[in-house]
Amino acid sequence: MALSPEVIGRIILARFLSFSPKRYEAEISKIKTSGLYKALCSESIIIFRKFHKAYVCESWKEHDLNVLGRIEQKGKMFFLKYRSSEFAGEFQIDKDKLLNLIKSSYFPKFRRDEIEAIGKKLRLVSTRNIITHMIIHGIIEHQTNFFESCNMLRLAPLSQVEISNWIKSRGYSWVDNTIVSRIINNGSVVVLPNEKKMMIKDFFPSSRDIFKLHIKEILAEEEMKLKSNLLKRPYTDEEIRIKLREMYGLDILRRTVSYCRNQMGIAPFYIRAYTTHYPPDWVRFSPYFPMTLESVKENVPEMSGVYELSVVSDTIKYPYLASGVFYIGSSKNIRKRLKTYFGRWSNNEALNTFIREKKCFLQVFFVQR
Repeated sequence: MALSPEVIGRIILARFLSFSPKRYEAEISKIKTSGLYKALCSESIIIFRKFHKAYVCESWKEHDLNVLGRIEQKGKMFFLKYRSSEFAGEFQIDKDKLLNLIKSSYFPKFRRDEIEAIGKKLRLVSTRNIITHMIIHGIIEHQTNFFESCNMLRLAPLSQVEISNWIKSRGYSWVDNTIVSRIINNGSVVVLPNEKKMMIKDFFPSSRDIFKLHIKEILAEEEMKLKSNLLKRPYTDEEIRIKLREMYGLDILRRTVSYCRNQMGIAPFYIRAYTTHYPPDWVRFSPYFPMTLESVKENVPEMSGVYELSVVSDTIKYPYLASGVFYIGSSKNIRKRLKTYFGRWSNNEALNTFIREKKCFLQVFFVQR
């Protein structure tokens, strides 16, 4: 059964909307470098009109060709500055001028098909630019709280259906969520006010995505407090649920917390409690002994395992706490590995200094096979 022209047109449009910005720009370049396009522009038959409230960067040094532009702020308003003027408007064809040109002897008859083909391509470009422009405006209107701080926790749940309905309410009744989906999933990126990049599809988090962002923030706090000894054990899912309500006003079920945590690949409370401390409870390191060649020969057998090198006091400052440990390694033959640190070919100057000044201490954990 033959497809109707309308169905074929939607298939072609769907494919065109799916192009990455890099591929899309290459398609526009093919059109604009053709002799026919230049001839039609010289006769003012093809005109490019910029959208209302569409802005273009004066210069663009960014090399990422998938970036649409930069989100900027003026007063309390946010807007997108496109990196290329070709994204910021639509092509219009003066049909009366074109008809007169075709009737004249200026264009050979065999070029009429070429004129129709280039017209179709320009309509595709214009359609994509219109949809993209409206989606960006919809995102800015729905995610204003996020743009004010660029804090991911301030993103609001947003669906493709919501944006398509918002665009329809602005007079584009033919735009549906499948068309919106093609645009937001084609790899387009914008630069945020804080200079970071964000894919357009990431402006459309579900409620579950929002829950995960907040749970991840609470678990980051948990890790910091555990490492700083401000917390004796990890949070349970029920405690996370309570914190979500108290800190962020999110009232969800405990089983939803469990589901989101599992989706992020984060272990439950009892496993985190078992493995969160260093060294874990199940590891039995040997007593400390000086890191000298004689001590290694006497105390370390030729076995596989893990070794830890440290100084006497907790004087090394790490992001969360101070510690004396400065190196953890493993080997199939720990004695052989440790002896290399005393050889003439050892090029670890910091370690050599600790050993030479007799400030380095060692403990080992052997893997039984």
